[in-house]
Amino acid sequence: MSIDQSAVIIYVLFWIVRINGCFRRGRQPLLRGKEWFFNVHVQPDFYTGDGRKILHRYWMRMFIPFALDIPLAITIFHIGRLGLLQWLIVGLCALIHLNHLYSVELAERQARRFAVPEADQPVTSMALSLTPRRLRDYTNPYLEWVMALSSVVALAWLVRYYLATPEHHNLRLVFGTPLVMLYLQAGYLFLKRALVAWRTPTPRVQAAEHMEAREEARKYYLKVCDWHRAAVAAAIVFWPIALNASPAGLDRLRNIWFAIWLTVTVVGGVLVEIKRRQLAAMAARVRPVTLPDFLHQSDLARSPVCYQPSAPLLLLKGAHGYSLNLANGLAHLGAVYLAGLIVLFALFPLAH
Repeated sequence: MSIDQSAVIIYVLFWIVRINGCFRRGRQPLLRGKEWFFNVHVQPDFYTGDGRKILHRYWMRMFIPFALDIPLAITIFHIGRLGLLQWLIVGLCALIHLNHLYSVELAERQARRFAVPEADQPVTSMALSLTPRRLRDYTNPYLEWVMALSSVVALAWLVRYYLATPEHHNLRLVFGTPLVMLYLQAGYLFLKRALVAWRTPTPRVQAAEHMEAREEARKYYLKVCDWHRAAVAAAIVFWPIALNASPAGLDRLRNIWFAIWLTVTVVGGVLVEIKRRQLAAMAARVRPVTLPDFLHQSDLARSPVCYQPSAPLLLLKGAHGYSLNLANGLAHLGAVYLAGLIVLFALFPLAH
């Protein structure tokens, strides 16, 4: 199977997944029943009046990524550069999630005009758990050792392969892909640490249920990070094997690799969908509440990007959506990481 054929199959699979995602996101406003619109407790006639328009507009915004995807995909097929489909998928994944975050925030903001008056009042008492969360408490040591040792062995194999006949090998070709993969590993570790350290206040009403729902969601996202890290480690191991294979053997290896990847993706997609349903059911049992705005975020967050050293949060929630606080240390680290990733892609482009 050629790389172009693999790219087309992945793109078709991506369409199946995103269609399922559209149905899932379309049901989210009514997850808690007709008395709710997402986390807003609305009046009984909401869905028969102006609320119906808000819901329909939310559904229509889900199709914004399709308006960009279809013409770009047609262009890629027309020029015959099918390998670009994988980068189109990466860009669309980011766009779909950002569009969903913006669309939900906008829909909730519009629905608050029709909320039950007493339901939108901030809670009067909150709690903040002082129990420290550590990254090692959410880490499987056996998995970490397997990924670390496999990567070390693969890199040692690459060094031996290059030193055997360095005049016949391209340094960028031999080490470019593993270096990018290792950099992605560091990014996932950074993301895991941020997820573990992220703390939010909890209302005293149903405090245990709120904390349980957040903890289960945290464990899920941390497992997703580990799944991606395991896939990256497998790609690092595969690279020296592919370099040492003959042309005929390389074709067989690629077919085996793609078959394994496709099987794991399908099985993983089913498991992820099951877990999402469980998390959604758990979240539906917890009554959403409005927390007091102690930091006056609604006044500080007036644009998509801001600089507010007085507010220690990465994201500030204002009256018109979220704002990225560039004064937060995580924003600085994230900017440095993205800059480094761009440099790596420029110096060591991924080889096929």
